[in-house]
Formats: sequence, C-alpha cells, structure tokens
Amino acid sequence: MSIVTRFAPSPTGYVHIWSLRTVLYNYLYTKQHDGKFMLRIEDTDRARFVEGSVENLQNVLASVGLIPDEGPNNPGDKGPYFQSERLDIYQEYIQKLLDADKAYYCFCSSERLTELREEQQSLWLPTKYDKKCRYLTPEEVQEQLDSGVPYTIRLKVPDNTEISFEDAVRGKITIPSKDVDEQVLMKTDGFPTYHFAVVVDDHLMWVTDIVRGDEWIPSTPKHVLLYQAFDWELPNFAHVPPLLWAGGKKLSKRTWDVSVESFLAKWFLPEAMLNYISLLGWNPKTTEEIFSLTELIERFKLSDVHRAGAIFEEERMAWFNAEYIKNMELPTLWNKLKTYLSRYDSEYLEEISVFPEEFILKILTELQTRMRTFNEFRGLTEYFFKDVADLDPDLIVNAKMKVESLWEVKKSLWICLDILENRDLKLETLDEIKETFIEEINKAEMKNGQVLWPTRVALSMQQFSPWALELIYIFGREKSMERIKKVLKQI
Repeated sequence: MSIVTRFAPSPTGYVHIWSLRTVLYNYLYTKQHDGKFMLRIEDTDRARFVEGSVENLQNVLASVGLIPDEGPNNPGDKGPYFQSERLDIYQEYIQKLLDADKAYYCFCSSERLTELREEQQSLWLPTKYDKKCRYLTPEEVQEQLDSGVPYTIRLKVPDNTEISFEDAVRGKITIPSKDVDEQVLMKTDGFPTYHFAVVVDDHLMWVTDIVRGDEWIPSTPKHVLLYQAFDWELPNFAHVPPLLWAGGKKLSKRTWDVSVESFLAKWFLPEAMLNYISLLGWNPKTTEEIFSLTELIERFKLSDVHRAGAIFEEERMAWFNAEYIKNMELPTLWNKLKTYLSRYDSEYLEEISVFPEEFILKILTELQTRMRTFNEFRGLTEYFFKDVADLDPDLIVNAKMKVESLWEVKKSLWICLDILENRDLKLETLDEIKETFIEEINKAEMKNGQVLWPTRVALSMQQFSPWALELIYIFGREKSMERIKKVLKQI
C-alpha cells in the first residue's frame, strides 16, 4: 500500500515553528516513500476559528516549499478537505456506532458535568465521566429524545482491557482501558469532536501513517478504540518530541514571535529554516549539518527521531541562515534578496534599483560573509547608496593604527588620493588594487594601516565595513576620489 500522510491543523492562529517541523517530518517521510502528503483543515471548533488563518497556513507552506500533494488548493478524490463540509459523513458514521452499541447518548447537563469534575478534583481523583447515561434503557433513551433533551454521544470504552499501539519513535505503548475517559464523539450542536472526526477522516482518506507531536499520545488510545469499534486497520503512529526554549519551557503555540511568518518577516531563508528545524529532534548520524531538502528526503528516518524535546535557538538558526547566504551564487543571492525586499522593504528596493546591478553584486560579494539574515542588508549597505555623513574625528583617528591626529589622517588620505589620481596605475580588479596600493604605501614609507584605516573610514563613515581596498574596488576610482576629497575638506 502506498504511504499517505497528512497535516491536519485547526485554523486557530499562526503556523508555529513546531508545527512546521511536524509538516517537514511528514513531508520528508512521505517523499522518501513516494507517497502522498495531504492537507486537511480541522475547523469544527468554530469558537476558536481565527479569520484568515487558513490562508496564512497555505501561504506559509507555499513560502517554504512544502506543498501538499492534495488539499484545499489542489483537490483530489478524498475531499472535501474542511471538516465543516463533512458533517453528513460524521452523522453517517456516528449512527453506525450507535447501531453497533459502540456508542451511547448522554443527556447530562453541563452543570452536572461541572459539579462532577469539581467533586472529583476535591477528592484528588482523575476527572472522568461517571458513565451515568451509559446504562440507560432503550426506553429511557427514547423518552429523553422525544422530550427534546439536549444530548451528546459518547464512546463506550471496554472494561478491564488494555489498549496498545506501536509508535515509530517510542516503541510499544500500552494503557489500561480504565484510564481512558468515555469521550464525547458528537457535541450537542451536531458537530463532531476532534477525536471522532480525525479518525473518520484519516480512514476515509486512506491515511497510512500519522506523524504528529507527542502531546497527542494521551489521545491516541481513544483513537485506537474508535478504529477497533469500526473494525478498521490501525495506521502507523509516530509521535515526535516538542521544541523547547533554552530553559526547558515548551514553545507557546499561539504567539507571533515563534510563528513561521515572524521568521520569514525577519528575512530568514526558508531552506535554512527547514535545515535547522529538521535537526531538532532528528539525528542524521553524521557530523554534517547543511542539507538540502533533497538530501533530507534521502537521509531522514523516523526511527532516528529522539524521544526528548529539542532546544530551539534563533541564534543557531541565524548561523544556518548565514551559511546558506555565504554559499549562494551571487545572481541567486541577489534575486532572493530582491524578492524579500519587494515584500518587506520595497522603499529601499526602489532606492537602490537606480544603481547598476554590477555595483550591487560587488557589494554582495563583500557582504556574503557578513550577513546572517536579509534584514541586515539595509543597515550594512546604506552608505554605499547615499552620501556619507559628516566626519567623526574620534572614528577616523586611531592610535592602534598609528593614526594619532587629524594631520596624520590628512597625510594618509593625500597618499591614497595621489594613487587614485594616477591614471597610469591599474585599478580595475581587486587584485590590481591591492598590489598597487601596498607597493605605493611602501614607497611612501608608511604602514598599511596608517593609510588604509583613514581611507576606509573616509569611504564608509562606519565603525564596521569592508576594508579600504575592497571599498575602492566596489566604489570605483571616481566615487572613491569624490568621498576622500569631501573628507579632506572637512579636516
């Protein structure tokens, strides 16, 4: 049988970075087995529905390149893909459970259930339904139905038995049936609960493998009982560990700061994000850390997923992002950067678009090893595109570089300007610039730092920037002379 997996989120907010890792593991496992990865929206809890969250989810999956093989945007033959559009299906299958005496009507009011729960809590007992309505006679049930008493429908849990299932991450898990609550399957409003709908949908959509967070382990026995009640074959289960903060606290699922969209807005590359989170809980059994999506598909194994939670660190993800930037071909880097600028800083993109692409690529050549995320681009480059500010004497004077006064700054800048103005000297390539400047500085009986430190500051007016000769290469002869002359006038 072909492998079929699914991601079935509730539309209740942002796509969390933990959820993205669950999607990724599903995707890698499915593609490795030439299977089908599906998207289903579990929207029956209307009270928690957040407007726009479905669109956000689909946009995020598209942005990171994890496209479902079947779902709302690319339907196949297993739809509909919204649970709210499958209510007739749930009614059909709940009736089958009632007819088979595997479920029962519960007429308990919410007030009684609250009192029961409070009493159990006061006695330090597990909070469970006490099965009061399970043993109503058919006549008593019909009387309540005829009277229009609101009801839910609950699953009958077998007495004195054990519920077992195999987990690809944690091995065999067994839970006594006495520890399983007789869950509500159908609510008073006619909507199914998650536990009922997810089992029906997974079966009807031919889902063979369920890869999800380990917070669902306590619910899995309920799902196993439903599969058994319908006499359906169990899927394979794999419950992956959570993502944690450095202190061991679980990442909150609904805050913006750990949403995938927030990291995209910080200009993290999708491929770097996927690479990083793939390793949070999974051991590739190698010292390598950088993997393309294709390589991840080839190497990923559910059996190599850890049981313990993994620490999520944004700084560590930034390191992965920097590695991807550093190793990218320049035209590709510029195209990706333009995409991000157009989305998050279109004003700056418009400003720099008037400059030749060759000039921008020269800048990127120097920035590739300096940028960690694309949102650093503006701060690292504005001085290339705009006239520099007034001179800061405290910055351009540097005793460590043997530049101890503005008079020495002036002397050094005149040496640099003389070199630039000498048209007989070749200054077309970076190698030519380096060779020429070192030779001329030696002739002037100066130290390299004495000339190049003031030159670097004069060209950039920044405390940190590429070195002087790299800046001359980027700006070219004429622009470099213009900026140096401006500083000389200010001294």
